[in-house]
Amino acid sequence: MTKKRILITGATSGIGAATHELAIKNGHTVFIAGRNEAVLAEMASKNANTFFLKTDVTNVDEVKAMTVAAVQKMGGIDVLLNNAGLGIFDLLEDAKLEDWHTMVDVNIKGVLNVLHTCLPHLVASTGHIINLGSLASHFVFPNSGVYSATKHAVFAISESIRTELAKKVRVTTISPGSVNTPFVEQTKNEALLAQFRPSFAAGMPVEWVAQQIMNAIEVPDGVNVSEIIMRPFHPNE
Repeated sequence: MTKKRILITGATSGIGAATHELAIKNGHTVFIAGRNEAVLAEMASKNANTFFLKTDVTNVDEVKAMTVAAVQKMGGIDVLLNNAGLGIFDLLEDAKLEDWHTMVDVNIKGVLNVLHTCLPHLVASTGHIINLGSLASHFVFPNSGVYSATKHAVFAISESIRTELAKKVRVTTISPGSVNTPFVEQTKNEALLAQFRPSFAAGMPVEWVAQQIMNAIEVPDGVNVSEIIMRPFHPNE
């Protein structure tokens, strides 16, 4: 298996952190980025093949610096995991406009910022772009309309890459259902939090999603996994 140089955004917790851990276990080199510098430093201190830079994906200058640092430290980028994202759930008529803007800024503009700066390096390496979508990339759930819209956009971005750059890069959308992470805690509507927390607590472990990401990365050279959709499965409940 060819060892990859992997860049992960939103790497300090949840799916990003679990993917970093598995990638290192499998012998890859990883550059991790996120907003919590202390956590990044701690993660990097445990392995010589991990590099990091504090990065807010909504800040174009920071994203450019991240990309430069990743290329300098790893010698190039073979895989980009566009993982940074958030959801703030509420009824449309009660939601705050700034929360909608935050989701658009992180989930769409952040993905585009990172893609734009990394794409030349990924084309140079005949690399692999993995965008973190969601079941919400395909279905609009109540109280999550704007979040669903951002994840529909992520799926469209992946498909545009596949359509235009099929001979130059691989692209995969990972679309999980509920995952057992603090993801839902960004929501400020207490009634919805009480409703959503049990379903997220019963969601898939982050390690399951990380394993599917790694499966997509480690396929043979002649294969591209376009999308992986994952749902919790509790047949005995």
